[in-house]
Amino acid sequence: MDEELFAAFLEEWNAACARLAGGEEAARATLRGLAEAVGLPPVEDDMSAEALAALPRTLGAPATHGVLVVDDSPTMRRLIREIIAAEPALSLLGEAEDGEAALAAMAALRPALTFLDIEMPRLDGLGVLRRWALTGPGEVLVVSSAAQPGSEVALTALRLGAAGVVAKPSGAISLDMAERRGHALLAAARQVLGVADAD
Repeated sequence: MDEELFAAFLEEWNAACARLAGGEEAARATLRGLAEAVGLPPVEDDMSAEALAALPRTLGAPATHGVLVVDDSPTMRRLIREIIAAEPALSLLGEAEDGEAALAAMAALRPALTFLDIEMPRLDGLGVLRRWALTGPGEVLVVSSAAQPGSEVALTALRLGAAGVVAKPSGAISLDMAERRGHALLAAARQVLGVADAD
């Protein structure tokens, strides 16, 4: 299969799976159309978002570690998506904009790694960690301006089970994050997942 076409398909597929996990049942129609277009098995009404997220593996896609991005800032989610796209070992499974949506997406998509902000509405990142620590899947890497390394918030996140903490640049949003922190974020993700550095 054409790698560029597959990447475009996979991005749209993962976005639809994340919408389905968030309760948007209409996303199932998008998944049905994509599955038919690329020759995947039919999408049935009783298939979970988790099962659907795993279907593209039947096309022989390279093994990747699925990632969930949790941040209330659309700009920050976009920047982290761009950073993830630069790492062949990672693939975006979905996004969440608050802690409650994060827990639902974690349960449905079962990511290998979740990038988690701390300061969010409805349920903050520490609240997510407290609930995730009981039954949550995968690893969590905190990416937050509120959790500078060595701070009380960072230490609490680590005590609650976070695999690591990467600080955002100064301020909640920095448009140069991809350059200034992208390397640190990917290095931390590789270490957490046991993935060798890309050459």
